[in-house]
Amino acid sequence: MTTAAATLIPASGAGPASAASAVASSVASSAASAPAAERRAPALPPRGVQLADSAECAFNSLCLYRDYDFSGPGYSIPAGYPTDLNDVPMPGGVGGSSTAADNVSSWINNTGYYVQLVDYAGAERTLPPYHSLEESFETNDSVDAVYWLS
Repeated sequence: MTTAAATLIPASGAGPASAASAVASSVASSAASAPAAERRAPALPPRGVQLADSAECAFNSLCLYRDYDFSGPGYSIPAGYPTDLNDVPMPGGVGGSSTAADNVSSWINNTGYYVQLVDYAGAERTLPPYHSLEESFETNDSVDAVYWLS
């Protein structure tokens, strides 16, 4: 399994399709001018899909799972859609939380794009294309939003 490093830079020339790129650019512009705590991505996109327990991640999707080993409740988010995890239902979360914010332990980026994992408290890291990540003890259950880099 390959894990992500926070210092990676998006691949040159790689970017979502034009419509998704416009959404990502718009969010990135506003995100760049606002502190991380004030950033807020749109709700789960219409094509976002709740996964069956421990389901595999579909091509061209970012998948997030509540538990380690890519198990437990999960969601598939299509490439190019920034998503605020506070708007994604996730039963059985930490401290009784019912959203995916601060409740994701493993990720699969099955897209050709870099994904920025954002903690509204200020921490950010990048998940490269076609990589998976199991959160470390220090970063587990900390991500609040996902943004697509182009």
